[in-house]
Amino acid sequence: MRFSALLFSGLLFGLTAQGQTIQRCAADEVYAHEVANDPQREAFRAETEAEMQRLQLLGMPESVVHQIPVVFHVMFYDQGDNISEAQILSALQILNEDMRRVNPDTGNLRALFKGVAADMEVEFVLAKKGPNGECTNGINRQWSPNSLSANNAIKPELNWPNTKYLNIWVVRNIELAGITPGSIVLGYSAFPYSGIPVTQDGIVIRHDHLGNIGTAAGTRHRTLTHEVGHYLNLYHTFQNGCGFGDQCADTPPVVSASSGCNINQNTCTIDSPDLLDMVENYMDYTDDACMNTFTLDQKTRAKAVLNAPLLRGNLTTAANLLATGVSGTLSCSPVADFELTRSLLCAGDALTFEDHSAYLGNPIYHWNVLDANNQVVHHTTTQNPSLVMANPGQYTVSLTIQASNGSNTMNKPLALTVRPATGTTYSPWFIGTMEAPLPNADWTTTSFADSSYWRRSTAASKQGVASYLFQNYKLPAGGEVSSLIAGPIAFANTGTLNLRFAHAFVRRAASNNDQLKVFVSSDCGATWQLARLIPAFQLGINGAVTTPYVPVPADWKYTSINLASLGLQGAGDLMIRFSMVSGGGNNLYLDDVQLTTTLGEDELAAPSMWVQPNPSRGGATLVGAEGRVRITDLSGRVVAELTANGEAVLPELSTGTYMLHTAAGVLRWMVL
Repeated sequence: MRFSALLFSGLLFGLTAQGQTIQRCAADEVYAHEVANDPQREAFRAETEAEMQRLQLLGMPESVVHQIPVVFHVMFYDQGDNISEAQILSALQILNEDMRRVNPDTGNLRALFKGVAADMEVEFVLAKKGPNGECTNGINRQWSPNSLSANNAIKPELNWPNTKYLNIWVVRNIELAGITPGSIVLGYSAFPYSGIPVTQDGIVIRHDHLGNIGTAAGTRHRTLTHEVGHYLNLYHTFQNGCGFGDQCADTPPVVSASSGCNINQNTCTIDSPDLLDMVENYMDYTDDACMNTFTLDQKTRAKAVLNAPLLRGNLTTAANLLATGVSGTLSCSPVADFELTRSLLCAGDALTFEDHSAYLGNPIYHWNVLDANNQVVHHTTTQNPSLVMANPGQYTVSLTIQASNGSNTMNKPLALTVRPATGTTYSPWFIGTMEAPLPNADWTTTSFADSSYWRRSTAASKQGVASYLFQNYKLPAGGEVSSLIAGPIAFANTGTLNLRFAHAFVRRAASNNDQLKVFVSSDCGATWQLARLIPAFQLGINGAVTTPYVPVPADWKYTSINLASLGLQGAGDLMIRFSMVSGGGNNLYLDDVQLTTTLGEDELAAPSMWVQPNPSRGGATLVGAEGRVRITDLSGRVVAELTANGEAVLPELSTGTYMLHTAAGVLRWMVL
């Protein structure tokens, strides 16, 4: 039997959520795209159907429960995507309950269809042994920018043999050819055919529609159940409209994808007897709470796939279950794996871990914390230690697991930053220059996924010769992968502070929606309070630049934030955090960060006026000023006066901080 590409053409299910269309599944669109690029793909589908029909004619073994090893690849972009093991286990529980028809909502199936409801006799089990003989919990984690717009291109990044495991890639967002731009696709799956490569196979699913806790809390999500149906070669109940395109006689035909849960709808009347639509079927597009059943004919199709060695049959063999650790006596080599609970601490804080290691028996743990000179500052064999970090600095953390079946080490170079326990006092205020490479006494970065995007740059500056550059140009639109942090800084009265800083930015396209988030913390980064969110149109200049952006002097802007409005009271040690949320735009530059007590006059100067260089050791020039200029020290005493005509050479003064008062505003000038 030959299937036309039209049979699998896209059928959109329209739900509007905050102006976006939700498409529950894109398996048909992915198939149509494959056919368009490889016409032989239809022949593969025909071969699959012919083999299934042959096996169905032979009859299926009764009451055989097939087990399938599964591995989840959590492809995260930021910490919000890196979902917990508990959430994955909740998804697996929902899937298995649905497959075995022990789901708690089976009673919602109408009496009309109870006679065809099926226990699929299929169970999915997390693999306990990896393809190289290593122990596993069936969950892999990897940072991937492709998680923001996932399609089959994410599969080569991390996969296990598809003849031994069902691969499930968990991502933030899915973008596919043939889908309306801006649509929210919940998931898609590959249909089986003989010899299907792993880079086409498996399931891709959004993390917020996987399970019912964590990022998917509040709903018993059935997206995985639906996509597993496709993985076992089940079609949508509305496939080919009223033409029985799903190849299952006991699922009444449906003219198009259903929505909601209209138990009275009857969109096709060609069936005999004429039945209402089975909106409860997992292979329709009804609400998750409406779905609750597969049918006997769907089970027959799935069983045919699992009994075909060239399709999914190898997955369920006794040999494969033994090889993947699902059955028999497990023998595997240990795997060390962990995450730091916090990557930024202050001296005296405790370093703790989230242990994801896999092993047999009772191995010996060896935790090592090394300073920047590779000197060991902590070594412990406690499985879940809490290690007090006494001194500021950057540290490498490693874990070695020794077990009877071998050993394994995970090393995270310079993954931990420890800041001073008490804030540094600056007199009279903190002026953050960006002259020193990162990290330094004033500044550090926290980098997600061991990849820092903050750099010192001498390509542009508002003062001095350098600024700090966030290489936003390198990133796709998405979350926060790295933060720039100042402090802790000691102040006698945090309730009178004003934060002011210079920034330069431009979009790559008019649609870019980048944001700079500014946070403050008074507990050394344990918690952060949002002080300001600066959108793209306020963050930089108008227009778009498609090559890596380097600002000119006129591009710089200043933003001031009155921290008193945050309710900060009394003395304290503050940390300031700058986090860029990429919206697809260009590079961001920061400079001249000032944390001061409230002054009696406006400090904001026109962005077209600046001192170069600033700080300086002599030979400084005031640019962009007109008329009389008064120079005062911090006590308000006038130390010099001059007249500017666009530019003015500043006098030689002793080391210190000075205020330049002009008609356009006030500038700070540091003399070194």
